[in-house]
Amino acid sequence: MKKMIQIAFALLVISNVGVNAQTALKKGSVNYKMTTSGNDEAAAMMGESTISVHFDEKTQATDMSMMNGMMVTKTIIPVGNIKDARMTFDAMGMKYEIIELPEEAFKANSSLTDLKNATEIVYDKKDTKEIAGFKCYKATVKLSDGTSSVLYITEAIAPQVTNAEGNVKLVGYPLEIKVSNPQGEMTITATSFSKELPKDCFTIGEGYKKVTMEEFQKQMGGM
Repeated sequence: MKKMIQIAFALLVISNVGVNAQTALKKGSVNYKMTTSGNDEAAAMMGESTISVHFDEKTQATDMSMMNGMMVTKTIIPVGNIKDARMTFDAMGMKYEIIELPEEAFKANSSLTDLKNATEIVYDKKDTKEIAGFKCYKATVKLSDGTSSVLYITEAIAPQVTNAEGNVKLVGYPLEIKVSNPQGEMTITATSFSKELPKDCFTIGEGYKKVTMEEFQKQMGGM
């Protein structure tokens, strides 16, 4: 299940921003719900889980709430400058802001490197559905290990997903992601979109203890 979350999150994290058309939206917030099936234990552990992605032409922030809000994480990524990304973790009474975050360490923990394994993207514009008010079409991301993830994307929203080297690029923005493996299936589906950004969505609140990635991993038992 941890691997499924990593892959799904990687497909939402944006390391490069492009514009599909002059009318494509370059600013806004997308709210997602995250559900699991085929694994009752994992579904019970996950509880109600949501993801919110906020973006403009300079920055993207991704807020993830899992286990009915018991664990909350945030990543803030300046467009085209992943080395200045910031992360926070809030769970079980512990609040950490991870500082001095090396680029490689961020890639390892946000699972951006999972996109290195994307070998091909196959589009099917005949397979469409409406999600959060946008017409979307199917994109299948094939990975080097033989597995694949199914996405429904819209070209009406400008941010794009690329892998670390920029070799494989998604031409649209994902509003639904379905990841499957022997442990079960995870689906992330957009529930709403707003052109307005929440106040302070690109800032980190108070009360977080600043730690390095190494210190954080020791606290979390090497996760």
